[in-house]
Amino acid sequence: MADDDSSDLSSLSSLSPVPSDIESDAEPVSETKKGGGILKFFPKLAKGKKKAAVAAKEPSPPPRKRSPSPPHENAFEDNPDIAFLVMFRSRFSDAFPKSLANFGPQELERDIIDNPPGERVEAFLCALLFLLLNRKQDVKAGQYSKALDDALSAHKSQWPRSWGGVNPLSGSNTFHSITPTQRLSLLRALALWSLSASETVKAIINKSYKGNRHEDDLNQPLSVQPWGSDSDKRRYYLIEGLDDTAFRIYRESNPAGFNRTWWSVAGSIDEIKALADKLTTKDGGPKAKKLADKMLQAIPRFEATEEKRRRREYRQAQKARFKRPEPGFSVYEGRTRGKRIKYTYSDDEDFTDSSTRRSARNTGTSTPAEPAGPVTTASGRQIRAPRD
Repeated sequence: MADDDSSDLSSLSSLSPVPSDIESDAEPVSETKKGGGILKFFPKLAKGKKKAAVAAKEPSPPPRKRSPSPPHENAFEDNPDIAFLVMFRSRFSDAFPKSLANFGPQELERDIIDNPPGERVEAFLCALLFLLLNRKQDVKAGQYSKALDDALSAHKSQWPRSWGGVNPLSGSNTFHSITPTQRLSLLRALALWSLSASETVKAIINKSYKGNRHEDDLNQPLSVQPWGSDSDKRRYYLIEGLDDTAFRIYRESNPAGFNRTWWSVAGSIDEIKALADKLTTKDGGPKAKKLADKMLQAIPRFEATEEKRRRREYRQAQKARFKRPEPGFSVYEGRTRGKRIKYTYSDDEDFTDSSTRRSARNTGTSTPAEPAGPVTTASGRQIRAPRD
């Protein structure tokens, strides 16, 4: 028995090794077992065919080249201080007195350019000084020189670089005598200083930031966010005040660039329609189209506020006309017995003589046109004329 087993082992050892071609045939079988799955149903491309497939793929189109913008001449409405002051007034409206009028970019521009400045801007200056100096009593218009000097001297270390270390109100300069650009710079400086010095403004900021703060401040009502952007990464801002005031749309160049510009691109409904059409047709990008849709959807609101603003300005003009009537006319024509009230300013009534005019009132008795004089009797005495 043992001899048979040894003979079998010797016979197995004497066998020749397995041919190599059988091993190569067995290898794919083992690979398919290991790498089973959906890939086994897709044939592998040869190296030459794979390169041809990559070469056959169409290249991506080149990026759109924007036509150069027409030359732009900086105007007064391009001043970024205008947008800053309008949004400061709007965002911190609770810090200002209720009697302070709201304003948009156009209203602020008119009042700043006027000489002397408008009453609305002067009232805004007094309100800023009241906040900045933490006064208990209001700073009144026409009596703010001392308060303004105190504010400038207290924040001398924070003067804007554009001032060059020189007080804009030095010498005989006043808020009325400096240029409109200097007025804007002064108001902006006062507003910036009040962000850290005014107790009222700081309380509003702390209350707004009690919750979780996002890095972009999208959840903060005090922040000013862009309205949208175009394909060239230029951002657009809608700047408007409260209480149906005017609006402007400003465009900021690419914030990643070195020379950032701030231009006014629309200030009326017709201009905003033209801007939306330009974003849709000439730009055509998804961001530009989305911004154009926002502009078109906001036009009905702009039309409604424009109508309310027109009515309010008409009422204000009527009040101003009665407050300062034209020379030669009084606001109220008082009634007299000898002269009727003039409901119209007609020139033909200026030549009537009230001394010969009879009263129009019905007294029940007839009044002679001319009172009769004394009567002389035959003896030379004067007596009253007898009644009829």
